[in-house]
Amino acid sequence: MNWFFLSLVTALTQAVKDTFLKSAMGRTDPTLSMLLYSAGAAAFLWVFAVGSPEAVLTAAFWPLLVLAGALGGVTFWLYGLALRRGDLSLTLPMLAFTPLFLLITSPLTLGEFPQPGGVAGIALVVAGAYVLNLRERRNGLLGPVKALVTNPGSRIMLLVAIVWSIGANLDKLGLQASSPALWAASVYTASALALVPFAARRLRQSLRELPGFPYAIVAAGLLESVGLFCQMHALPLTQVSYVIAVKRLSIIFGVLLGAMVFREPDLAHRLPGAAVMVAGVFFIAVFG
Repeated sequence: MNWFFLSLVTALTQAVKDTFLKSAMGRTDPTLSMLLYSAGAAAFLWVFAVGSPEAVLTAAFWPLLVLAGALGGVTFWLYGLALRRGDLSLTLPMLAFTPLFLLITSPLTLGEFPQPGGVAGIALVVAGAYVLNLRERRNGLLGPVKALVTNPGSRIMLLVAIVWSIGANLDKLGLQASSPALWAASVYTASALALVPFAARRLRQSLRELPGFPYAIVAAGLLESVGLFCQMHALPLTQVSYVIAVKRLSIIFGVLLGAMVFREPDLAHRLPGAAVMVAGVFFIAVFG
């Protein structure tokens, strides 16, 4: 199947998933929310894995799984904090920087470097995050950047983007050591287990705050499993940075959903940034 279509499906599911998660976190501890979410995604992914062809594991599978699971647990913990503390339209744009960081991590870990057209597309995706806050230019050339990083949720999400630029490469290595379905289910199971120490610190209080079972988190887990299943099948078909750049179209959808569902302001000022991101995706798909 076409890698671009698979990556686009991932982007759509990511945006809707983030909307469900933010809705749930208005009532639930973010760490417990992310634990339930990752465990739910793992359960759905194991359903996909059971119906997939049997995978042959290489010796690198287990070390990669331990490392990717540990990074995944830390990342989900940070991700939940970011969504809790900031608007979708301010936190999600920070993930556009993941493809930029991949320009450093992918050559080091996989020996991959995109073609000039792909570099231009990635640059446009990152530039779109700048344009999203272009009205802050009145505070200087770096005003749009400062507008993002002065928000606590945005600062945390920038850390997520950095860690994900490493994790995406580990995913590709994990796919080579197993199979898309098995790796996706295994890494989310490992990530959920890595979150347990974070959630255990205030588990009793978190459970008391839980207003019945959070079905929004179940929906988020299902959407994540579908998106990740598509992503894992897209990664072997092209370079990691291209898949992640297209996946970052979730930022556009997230900004729109943030305005429609949570009534977040400044949609008119952020749509031009979304258009720049679309142009970047076009460069990646056509010239990358």
